Amino acid sequence: MEVRRNWYDNVVKEINLHKDSLSKRERRRYKLDLLLRIAKRVDDFSTMCGECQMFQPEITRLTKDLGDVVNISRETRRSYFKTIGNIIKHLRKHHKLVTAGQYMGMGIAFGVGIGIAIGAALDNPSIGPGIGIGIGVAIGSYMDNKAKKEGKVI
Repeated sequence: MEVRRNWYDNVVKEINLHKDSLSKRERRRYKLDLLLRIAKRVDDFSTMCGECQMFQPEITRLTKDLGDVVNISRETRRSYFKTIGNIIKHLRKHHKLVTAGQYMGMGIAFGVGIGIAIGAALDNPSIGPGIGIGIGVAIGSYMDNKAKKEGKVI
C-alpha cells in the first residue's frame, strides 16, 4: 500500500516540477492536468487491475520524457499521446469511467435530433434545434454531474 502511494507521489512531484519549467501553452499541449488525473486513477485501480499496474511504468516514463520537451522527436510525441489515449481507453472500458463533458456532448447530439423532429411536428423547423439543444444540455449536464458525484470522471 505504501509503495503504491509512493509511486503516485513521485509522479505528482515530477509533473509539478515540469509544470514550473513549461509554459502554459506547453502544459496544455502535453495535457499535464489530464496526466495527473490519469495517474491518480491508475494508482487507485492498480491493486485490483493488472493492466493498471502495467501502466504505472509507462506513466513514469511519460513524466521523465517531459524533462526534455524541447528535444522530443515527432515519433516520441506521437507515442506520448498514443499512450495517454490507450490508458484512457482502458479506464473507460474496464473501469467504466467517463471523460469530463462526455454526457454533455452526447446530450446535445441527441437533443438536436429530437429537436428537429419536434420542429417538424410543429411545422416550424427553426425552433426545433433550439429546443433540442436545451433538452440535450439539461440532460447532459445532469448526467455529467451525476458521474462526477459518483467519482466516475477521469
